[in-house]
Amino acid sequence: MKIRIKRILCYLLLVSILVSLSGAQQTNAATKYYKMYVNYIDVGESDCVLIQSDGKYMLIDAGNNGDGDNIVDYLENKKIKKLDYVICTHPHADHIGGMDDVIKTFDIGKVIAPAISNTTETYEDLLKAIKNKGLKITKPVVGTKYAIGKAKFTIIAPNSYDYGDNLNNYSVGIKLTNGKNTFIFIGDNETKAINDILKNKISLKADVYMCGHHGSDTSTTKELLKAISPKYAVISVGKNSYGHPGENTISLLANSKITTYRTDENSTIVATSTGTNIKFNATATKFNDSKDTSTSANNKTIVYITETGTKYHKATCSMLNQSKIKTTLKEAKAKGYEPCKKCHPPE
Repeated sequence: MKIRIKRILCYLLLVSILVSLSGAQQTNAATKYYKMYVNYIDVGESDCVLIQSDGKYMLIDAGNNGDGDNIVDYLENKKIKKLDYVICTHPHADHIGGMDDVIKTFDIGKVIAPAISNTTETYEDLLKAIKNKGLKITKPVVGTKYAIGKAKFTIIAPNSYDYGDNLNNYSVGIKLTNGKNTFIFIGDNETKAINDILKNKISLKADVYMCGHHGSDTSTTKELLKAISPKYAVISVGKNSYGHPGENTISLLANSKITTYRTDENSTIVATSTGTNIKFNATATKFNDSKDTSTSANNKTIVYITETGTKYHKATCSMLNQSKIKTTLKEAKAKGYEPCKKCHPPE
């Protein structure tokens, strides 16, 4: 009888161990993460971001009108056939300028854009491209979640359609998540709209923050930065007369010890997320050397030249197919190179 009881106890113990191991295997499988790439494409004083996850793609904005061809080239070089999402954050030309070229060239899944219009020819070109493809615009609803490959994103803005004629404040904002890594994008939202983002009860805690409105002081507030508490920041900026990025923005980032990358210093920046870690293929800005782009960026702005050409280019320029030599804007100018008329690099 005692032997039988021992056998039963041993059997129950074995079953318990197997169940435990099975549970551990399921937990490991559940925590398997996948790589995601966030490409902050250099479009000067504009925005354009490509997200890649498990063969799915999303494009947030598409620079100015003159950037369309280069953005298309960048996407085609990655063998992209379909964009599962395109987000037009708001109808300003420096965000939607090249989007009509993108929509004409690639298969498109869903177009997300705020229910706010503009009277410009650029905006009309976008609407025409959408209509000709038989697409419809999806209005962003705060809190709505979408899947993009193995990643996901949540709409965090706009929170109101009562911002008057300030189109920046209607910008689509999203929180992008890949495993334990998170990224925040707020378009050109300014103070009033940012205050509404802070009130909408969606956690903004993130690893990477793309500074709103090219680093404008009205977009990166102390309160927003505290809510996000990022380890990294990215500023998409080029030569401009607006003083971007703002001195207050730079001061906030520096005082918070946030590692910051700028497209005017690095050209296109790629962040690789593994789900637990994030790495950038760029050089972080030195805050004590940072000035506004209109005065001192030439010393560190990256451009590209060719072995035989006389022009300097952005990293995404199709004229760099044969050769691509990295240099600074200052060095290129000193050697007599002139700006490419196709890609319109910084001057």
